Amino acid sequence: MRAVSATLLAALVALTLSVGATVVRAQAGIRPVITPGTGGAEMILRDVGVAETYETPIPADATFRDHTGQTVTFGELWRSDRPAILQFVYYQCATTCDVVLLGTTSVLIQQPRSVGIDVDVYTISMDPRDTPAAAADARGRALGRYGRAEAADGWHFLVGDEAQIQRVAAAVGYRYRWDEASQQFAHPALMMILRAGPQARVGRYLYGIEQSPNDVRIGLAEAADGRTVDAAEAALLYCFQYDAQQGRYVVMAWRIMRIGGGLTALILVSVLLMFWRNELRARRGSDTTSANSRPESVAR
Repeated sequence: MRAVSATLLAALVALTLSVGATVVRAQAGIRPVITPGTGGAEMILRDVGVAETYETPIPADATFRDHTGQTVTFGELWRSDRPAILQFVYYQCATTCDVVLLGTTSVLIQQPRSVGIDVDVYTISMDPRDTPAAAADARGRALGRYGRAEAADGWHFLVGDEAQIQRVAAAVGYRYRWDEASQQFAHPALMMILRAGPQARVGRYLYGIEQSPNDVRIGLAEAADGRTVDAAEAALLYCFQYDAQQGRYVVMAWRIMRIGGGLTALILVSVLLMFWRNELRARRGSDTTSANSRPESVAR
């Protein structure tokens, strides 16, 4: 009983510390609008940003070319039985986009779900000038860093003409623009998590150049529609809620308090049961001793 109580107490302390750290990270986050250093303020306000949409499906017949040059449609690549991640970058970008892909790889390495088995990734170039060879180069770097062979079947690096790129971008509310002065694209930095289902739809928008591993794990668990959620993810879904203003998951303090209260009550009941059982055993022992001593007194 003591071992159980100690284990429960340790779990409560660990949960509290973990939640505290996550609160700090979540509250410290801001929602960036575009890649820094590209374009003017007027252009940013007018043409670049995200209009979040959760019900518009991504066109299944949107046509792209993959890293081998083969023509594919989004619907052909879509796996309805698992969640996915969608990102827009452009492969000739040697600064922010490479950092975004590096951050994506890093956060995926920390996930219990494996790309190609439990989750897919769609990396689409917003630049119609990008070629399959550029996609293959970016893919090679990303898969090399990720280091799991199964990802080759689940991480898709795509290029296409402007009309097809815009079809997907419009469906998810992603607005970007070429800035002639800087010779770069001004674009939002974010990761979109797509829900499992017959049609690809956005489940969550996670903003920033680098994502919180915890946010990505919760987002993927939500997007999995409960079919492949383990016990740890179920606990995260209970304790965290998506904040649309921050574009991040934040702690639900009252739920944490309920868990803490439940654990405290469980520990208290366990201690009381231990004392009750010890007292009951002591009484039984006393009654047995008294019963055994009575015949000896009569014989005398």
